[in-house]
Amino acid sequence: MRKDRKITLKSKEKELIRLHKELSQIREKIRSLPLIELKKPIFHSYGLVWSLKIQSSKFKEAYLYIIDTYSEIKRLKNLKKFQQIEPEPIALDKREYKKLLEKYPDAIRWFLIRKNKINVTEYIFNKVNILEKKIVKVMITHRKDIDPNLESRKREIEDLIYTNRDNSGKLDNLFGNLHDYVSESYKIKLKTIDLLNPIQCDF
Repeated sequence: MRKDRKITLKSKEKELIRLHKELSQIREKIRSLPLIELKKPIFHSYGLVWSLKIQSSKFKEAYLYIIDTYSEIKRLKNLKKFQQIEPEPIALDKREYKKLLEKYPDAIRWFLIRKNKINVTEYIFNKVNILEKKIVKVMITHRKDIDPNLESRKREIEDLIYTNRDNSGKLDNLFGNLHDYVSESYKIKLKTIDLLNPIQCDF
């Protein structure tokens, strides 16, 4: 009896691993589906962004490049809190920083080095005095093509290996807790994949 139990447990773990691999392949196929342009942009949300305050600096081109390339939109839940909230810091990883210095060598003077939450070195744009925050409209201009068969199979596997606590626990033991694909942060990440660059909104 004990021998049979061990074989059953092993075979179940193998099946979970197979499903996990299949799910990864399905997600990759979904990500690779083409974007379809909408006939008319659709409003998604408001957000906070950095913009360049000064217009006369000899480094204006470099500043604009940094803002346009590396800054991120911070979602606004309440427009009334605009004055209390700052946009996300402009942060570069080591590869991005080296690439930037190749394009603009003077940028070495504009960044601070720090460790982020997961103890990885990042480079923070420190010239906040030349920046100002603005509210923008975020518009969706494209949507992902949808394959109903892929979406159906994806939901089916996710229900099997993540909704079921026993299966989810076994996967965590095998791989670590790396499978939180139904978390709020993951849903937000999915929502923002196809967002258009922000358009300034006048109030």
